[in-house]
Amino acid sequence: MELLSTEISMDVMDTIPYEKVEEFQNLGFFKSKLFSKRTKTKLYTSIIRPILTYGCEVWTTMIVTQRRLRTFENKIWRRICGPIKDPRTGQWRRKFNQELKEELNIVTVNGFIKSQWIKWLGHVMRRNTDPLIKVALNWKPEGRRPRGRPRKRWMDVVEKDLEDLGAQNWREIVQDRDKWGDLVMAAKALGKL
Repeated sequence: MELLSTEISMDVMDTIPYEKVEEFQNLGFFKSKLFSKRTKTKLYTSIIRPILTYGCEVWTTMIVTQRRLRTFENKIWRRICGPIKDPRTGQWRRKFNQELKEELNIVTVNGFIKSQWIKWLGHVMRRNTDPLIKVALNWKPEGRRPRGRPRKRWMDVVEKDLEDLGAQNWREIVQDRDKWGDLVMAAKALGKL
């Protein structure tokens, strides 16, 4: 399958069982007229997306990875929605990405992954029994670093996402499970992360 190549961080890509997703997609279920779009989207969100994002809470995704995940998702969404007849030309064409997003009203896979990051951060920060996890989460490497721009840590990316959501005092909010749950739901609903 050409969804992923060796250029992408293989530690993330090894965890995704794309073959299972491809098998399900190739069954022709999404092109079938027997099932409604609602049923197909429910199956996508309950079967395919969980397989696709298994273990995503600890991924450090690169832009290339995010783009390929989004491309794969658009491919499935196009199969669910089907083509549209263009009123100007009278020809059948594929729906544009924005049309798919408006029609299905589903959170994108990248938005879902980022909301899972925020959810997992809350779980780890509330945890009192294992300080080793918090040490690993807040660890900053010392000593000489290699040339070039420093790599982004998982925590840096999640903090930026929280900043985009407008949660400046997130270390206080994280202790209140209800407020943190509202923040996670806002991240899923926003979809711009």
